[in-house]
Amino acid sequence: MVKAKIRIKDIAEQAGVSVGTVDRVLHNRGEVAEETKKKILEIATTNNYQPNLIARALTSKKQCIFAALLPTPTEEDIFWRKPLDGISEAAAELSQFQVKVEKFFFTHYDEDDFIQQTNDILKLKPAGVVFPPIFKKESLQFIKKLEKNGIPYVFLEAKIKECNYLAYVGSDGVHGGRVAANIIDCSIPVSGDILIINLAKDLENVHHLNNRTQGFLSYFVEYGNNKGLKISIEIPTSKSTVIKEKLDDILSKNRNIKAIFITGSKVYKIAEYLIKNKLEDIVLVGFDPIEQNIKYLNQGTIKYLIGQHPYQQGFKSVKKLFEHVMLHKPISRDEILPVDIINRESYKL
Repeated sequence: MVKAKIRIKDIAEQAGVSVGTVDRVLHNRGEVAEETKKKILEIATTNNYQPNLIARALTSKKQCIFAALLPTPTEEDIFWRKPLDGISEAAAELSQFQVKVEKFFFTHYDEDDFIQQTNDILKLKPAGVVFPPIFKKESLQFIKKLEKNGIPYVFLEAKIKECNYLAYVGSDGVHGGRVAANIIDCSIPVSGDILIINLAKDLENVHHLNNRTQGFLSYFVEYGNNKGLKISIEIPTSKSTVIKEKLDDILSKNRNIKAIFITGSKVYKIAEYLIKNKLEDIVLVGFDPIEQNIKYLNQGTIKYLIGQHPYQQGFKSVKKLFEHVMLHKPISRDEILPVDIINRESYKL
């Protein structure tokens, strides 16, 4: 038979004191005679008393403010709507506990705007922060200030391992790159060349894309059957004119490219180019089942997409902050979410 959990009322009866006296001892509030205090603590310890943290959080009158920092979810960067939806849903659920999530946005791939938003967050002095460390150098500067002020932070989308982060919720970037490599390895001739496209400037500082590239290349070093060239390029903008110029050049010089791997979510930008240039036999693989990508997945131009549960990343990141800050619960530091391999047929299911 499972032993019932002891309550404050039970401790008070055993100690022969009031419920208020027990409450003062257990929560270290007010003066209580040393002998009485010792007796109450002995009863609580012997019976493995566990406070009702949820009830305590519900009755708290102090507002807890968290900050969430994300790229602005524009039509081109629609991926970021999903983690934002998750953050908003978590905030709505936790509003009963006096929790509020202030949202901050920066222009994607704009380091200066990222820095400005982090400065605004520091002025807010939140109880915790959720953000993707997209720019490694600038994120490290932000993290140093957060840690100096004792503000816990949770990563989503990517993590910087050498930091003292509270938690990370997301897929493993290196693993995601290796999954893409395995798909392509099974889809093209052994002698076919592969083009890796990073739609970003300064790849070394764009943390999550860099990890995926490294994972992709490491697969072929260790296991891959493909013996073709692995050609990696950076395109600093997603403007169609720039993409056309870059791809016209690289494809005219490399006629043996049989697959293209996009390290981010703007796979549709490359799909548009392939259709216009009647190059639909190239195996195109990238990340995220966003609306624009699904269109070309259904048409067959995009062969595979890798999903990484962005909604859950946002939702669970806020929940982890709440559990740590408000409930003082131990939490798992790394919650690695699985990646999904999506093709035209599996998506229709």
